[in-house]
Amino acid sequence: MKSSKPRASQSALARAAQQEALAQARRERLSALGLRITPNRLAVLAVFEEASRALSHADIEAALPQAMDTVTLYRTLDALAEAAVLCKTVGADRVSRYALLQPSAHHEGHAHFHCDDCGRVYCLPSKPPRQPSVPEGFAVAAVDLSVHGQCADCGTQASATPR
Repeated sequence: MKSSKPRASQSALARAAQQEALAQARRERLSALGLRITPNRLAVLAVFEEASRALSHADIEAALPQAMDTVTLYRTLDALAEAAVLCKTVGADRVSRYALLQPSAHHEGHAHFHCDDCGRVYCLPSKPPRQPSVPEGFAVAAVDLSVHGQCADCGTQASATPR
């Protein structure tokens, strides 16, 4: 008689191994950016990896497995945005939303596409236009170009919806 583990047990082991690999990738990403690896940062990254759209502070709070102090969450989001792990945008409703950026050695120097329907943020491969000239005595700290519209997924969903 063969001794075999039930399929459910094998499936659970595979899921656990996959979750550990994702957690290790999060730790490596933070470490490569010179950020401290904290349980809060790891938890926030996990929330974004599951998200299919940009998230507000309230969305993130609701999705976290354990409650996090509001100030700590804001600081965590700020640190991840400064390190170009997250992209922060402020919508017309004046709500800040964050989206996970794909790991990239050089995140600066390109534009982003923001889908107005789902909130996803995409890095655009082409270089943005030249930096505009500014009056003498002015110093440019950064130039951000954001293109807004509807992503391909939302466009496909809209055309598939009967009217």
